[in-house]
Amino acid sequence: MKLSHFIQENKDEITQEWIRYAQNNISRTFGMDLEEVTDHVKEILDRISKDMESSQTADEQEKKSMGNKIMSFQDTEAATAHGEQRLDFGFDFMQLSSEFRALRASVLRLWAQKSRKENWEADFYDMIRFNEAIDEIWMISLERFQTKLDESKNLFLGKLGHDLRNPIAAVKGANAILSLTDDKTKKEKALNLSRSSIKRMTELIDNLLELTELRLGTGMNIKRSNSDLQERLEEIVHEVQLGYSEANIILDAPQPVEGEWDILRIEQMVSNLIINAIGHGEPGGEVYVKLSKEEGQALLTVHNHGSPISEEVQKKIFNTGFSASDERTGNGRNYGLGLLIVKEIVEGHGGTINVRSNRKEGTTFTVKLPLKPDN
Repeated sequence: MKLSHFIQENKDEITQEWIRYAQNNISRTFGMDLEEVTDHVKEILDRISKDMESSQTADEQEKKSMGNKIMSFQDTEAATAHGEQRLDFGFDFMQLSSEFRALRASVLRLWAQKSRKENWEADFYDMIRFNEAIDEIWMISLERFQTKLDESKNLFLGKLGHDLRNPIAAVKGANAILSLTDDKTKKEKALNLSRSSIKRMTELIDNLLELTELRLGTGMNIKRSNSDLQERLEEIVHEVQLGYSEANIILDAPQPVEGEWDILRIEQMVSNLIINAIGHGEPGGEVYVKLSKEEGQALLTVHNHGSPISEEVQKKIFNTGFSASDERTGNGRNYGLGLLIVKEIVEGHGGTINVRSNRKEGTTFTVKLPLKPDN
């Protein structure tokens, strides 16, 4: 059987083979739904088999090999969408490329097992056309991945600049007030504003440095000790409240919750969640922080009311970190570096984090942390 016909007749088996590889070897797929993992693979296989069946002159083959082939939207649609979706879920270049290597290997292995004609000349030509087609799809997907990555980085840098500009302006304003007035009350307000702004800039820079270390592969260092999260949570809420005097943080932590954690990391995680809730909640609105114990775990929730996070964004909010667009409005919302750091801290402790958000109930981040590490 010709390889192009084999691909069409065995799409489901090829897809299952490829899914098994992804779920066993690519860490970013571990938390994804089956539909998200599968993505556009069947459409990509359709595109490959169609390309193999099309006529091709020597000149057209040369242009294809050099990446100069002119293609229609239909030719590139599936590969482009795949590259974009993989970036949204936090894949890197190696993980995206390994998918295409696995797809190539799956097709050729199954074909060799089941349907090769044992005709050297015909088989060799089929494999040439197949490799040309899959390489072309691969490059289209990588190109879109890189383009969107560049766009995301530029948007991220713009957001970071904007986030830093506001506290810098506040510090400048506070300094102007201090230099122009002798009123003690005004001076105290200006000093508080300046301290709050400096704290915010420090948080942004610390998160940026932390994320850089994680992305360089150094990992997150977790140093555990026995700690009472209730006690620390009260201090954290008090500290954040001082830095964000306009916020109204309500804490519900009625009982001690003791466990073995890196308490400095846990403080960082909780602070980021509360600050995120303040930043994306209703101005002056309430932020509810609740702590309890549940089946050998600490259960922490942070809730606020405000514009809901769309379901599409909820799926990837802990993976991208640069920004997320609301498809209904086209507006970008910057969820900052904090949530990426939060996810790393939670997973470093063997815990889980999820988000639930809708217009009626508001937005709730839920963290579950084992009281003791698994040995």
